[in-house]
Amino acid sequence: IEPSEFRSILENNPDDVSILDVRSNYEHKIGKFKNAVTLNIDNFRDFPNVIDDIKDKINPNKKIITYCTGGVKCEKASAYLKEKGYKNVYQLHGGIIKYGIEEKGKDFEGKCYVFDNRIVKDVNKVNPKVIGKCYVTGKKADRMVNCANVDCNKHFPLSDRGAKIYNGCCSEKCLKSDKVRKFDGTGFYQKKLNGYDPYQVLKH
Repeated sequence: IEPSEFRSILENNPDDVSILDVRSNYEHKIGKFKNAVTLNIDNFRDFPNVIDDIKDKINPNKKIITYCTGGVKCEKASAYLKEKGYKNVYQLHGGIIKYGIEEKGKDFEGKCYVFDNRIVKDVNKVNPKVIGKCYVTGKKADRMVNCANVDCNKHFPLSDRGAKIYNGCCSEKCLKSDKVRKFDGTGFYQKKLNGYDPYQVLKH
């Protein structure tokens, strides 16, 4: 489904479809489409294990639209859903990124987790909303970081106030570790992506 059609569905017929976010917890907790069904997974490879958990949340008689960051994971997820017997399965072409470029991100709440030094990206230029909550303080926050403790490296939203409490760590325990990296305010620490590029669909 192209971004323009997806936007039309969100605006005019949201009750006629089930929208399924196939990304991991740390991704959808900082941003997701309005009314999307989310999964309790830490890695996409766990997707097949949670299909049965969402039977009550997605209607097999309705059109199911999957989405992800750049359109790669949701293509695999859609194929798997069809194997499991779901018939009206579609995916958002180009994912959140393409939708943000072409349709200004309307009804995407929060920010989109990305796999570079920005960590999160503004998508919605129409009706933006913060949905992330600071892991330390519980207050609204749309900055995503990795815990400054190398051994933890947890992904979590962090407010300015929360950053000061544990200096970029997620807890007092992590703060006391002897492997705490310097927190520069971004919470980004370079890592290898194993060849995954969420933008590859836009390069074709």
